Amino acid sequence: MLRRAFIVAGAVFVSGAVVLGMEIAASRVVAPFFGNSLFVWGSLIGVVLAGLSVGYWAGGWLADRWPTPALLAAVMGLGALFVLAIPVLDEPVLEAIVEWDPGPRLNPLISSIVLFGPASVVLAGVAPIAVRLYARSLATLGQTAGRLFAISTAGSIAGTFATSFWLIPEFGTDQLLGIAAATLFAAAAIVALSERLLAITALTAAGFVLAGYAAVELAPETGGTLSRVQARNWSPLYRTAGYVRGQEPAPDTGLRLRYAKDTRYHRLTVADDDTTRYLRFDNTYQSGMIIGRPFDTAFEYADIFHLLRAYNPNARNVLFIGLGGGSSPKRLWRDFPDVRIQAVELDPVVVDVAYRFFRLPRDERLQVAVEDGRRFLDDQDERYDAILIDAFFADAIPFHLFTAEFLELARSKLNPGGVIMTNTIGSIAGDRSRLFRSVYRTYRAVFPTVLVHPVILSADEGDAAVRNLILVATEGAAPEKSFLVERWNQVREEFAQAPDLTQQIRDRHDREIPINGVPTLTDQYAPTDALLLIE
Repeated sequence: MLRRAFIVAGAVFVSGAVVLGMEIAASRVVAPFFGNSLFVWGSLIGVVLAGLSVGYWAGGWLADRWPTPALLAAVMGLGALFVLAIPVLDEPVLEAIVEWDPGPRLNPLISSIVLFGPASVVLAGVAPIAVRLYARSLATLGQTAGRLFAISTAGSIAGTFATSFWLIPEFGTDQLLGIAAATLFAAAAIVALSERLLAITALTAAGFVLAGYAAVELAPETGGTLSRVQARNWSPLYRTAGYVRGQEPAPDTGLRLRYAKDTRYHRLTVADDDTTRYLRFDNTYQSGMIIGRPFDTAFEYADIFHLLRAYNPNARNVLFIGLGGGSSPKRLWRDFPDVRIQAVELDPVVVDVAYRFFRLPRDERLQVAVEDGRRFLDDQDERYDAILIDAFFADAIPFHLFTAEFLELARSKLNPGGVIMTNTIGSIAGDRSRLFRSVYRTYRAVFPTVLVHPVILSADEGDAAVRNLILVATEGAAPEKSFLVERWNQVREEFAQAPDLTQQIRDRHDREIPINGVPTLTDQYAPTDALLLIE
């Protein structure tokens, strides 16, 4: 009886671990299509909780009608099958939902229901079935139920930590789901064997072999091609409002995959088309490099950071928050030999990729720290002549880098005459301007001078167009455009490789930007996901 109790406890533990591990891994399944916004996480958590609720009820109902060990093993095997089906069905299901496009909230919700709902319901049934089968008497029924549900919850805790801290960084998402299915099949086979259920033992053992084979085959590989659908930027912003230059869907031929890895923070890929290499996080393009010309910036906005020397000619000590492929930092490093750059990047894999695939120089003048940008700034006593921020996501921005409290911190770390430059994406006016105007209002609450350089391209029309918008914040008065052009020409006389930004200076938006109807972003209230949403 003691051996049976250990086997049942193990089965309940494994089932609980797989459910929560699946939920964490699910974010990486959905992210390439819908990002990591609050709507995505709300959908995943809500669907899994709903599945657990239904599964607990259904499992108890089944256990009262067919109280046999075969039911327990069969339910575990069926749950394993549903988990194994996720990496097989995820891409066609997600593509179909995106093409249907019922809305930025319903897209991740429907996807979560279809892909993760069945496994959540079935695996939730394991604990009540186990309670019904192995309660010794009515006198100890409550104790047995409490013990088994505690074990299931402990498994969920273990699955959450293991998946988040170790498994996702070590395995591909699809491979991880294959491993989870194999573990469930193995647990079901042990339960069936302990009860001498030979047929079920054989079936679940076969499932274990199949899932193990799938886990090996699903291991991520370098090479191959990202299809046009896979390589498209599926952000709600771009699907509904149009694309920023460089963020358009991939060509019909797709992109050649050079590298792919699930990191602690993103599903990261490096892929090439005929002329450009791209760094992608989840469903968005983060950096681009012209192949064969590593210092030429593929995305037009990246060069505008050079204007730090127009706004502050004495800038020598620069902090850059957000590395990506290093497009701006490495060109600043090359074009201004008298500048020392400290870059800060949250994800260590991104740093490795920038060196390996995007020719980021290894040099004393260009140092990279792996840390959250706000934490790094808070821990430093050093002051900077310029703080450059390029950490804007198209679907879920790191809000803590855009609040008034953060800007007050950054302001305190500037030398006299210092400047902050921040890349954002959005529009200055119209229905799509809410997030940008809120960010602008927040900067205005902290700095007396806030200027906007929109990245205007040949096909752009009007202030309602979605584009990169570079904010410049400083303590000093706003210099006239003509003065800024003259100063930039002087900079280029001394540093010949610096880009010609005369037109970008003239394009500076000096007209009033309305800030009514949008909030000042704070640590306590920063509804960036809702402000970004366009319906």
